[in-house]
Amino acid sequence: MYDYKCSICGCSLDPTEKCDCQMTHERNLQMVDDLLVEEADGQMKLKEAANYGTYPWLR
Repeated sequence: MYDYKCSICGCSLDPTEKCDCQMTHERNLQMVDDLLVEEADGQMKLKEAANYGTYPWLR
C-alpha cells in the first residue's frame, strides 16, 4: 500500500495523484468575495441584500 499524503490537508493520495485542496480553498474564498460585502462597521452583508434591500419580494 502506498503512503502518499498531502502535506497541507493530510489527504491520502494515489502515487500520481495531486491534491486540489489549495485550489478548492482559493475557489471558496473567491465565492465568498463574490457573495459578501463588508460594511463600514465590519459587518458582512450579502451583496444582493446591499444592492436590492432585504427581502425585496415581500414589498
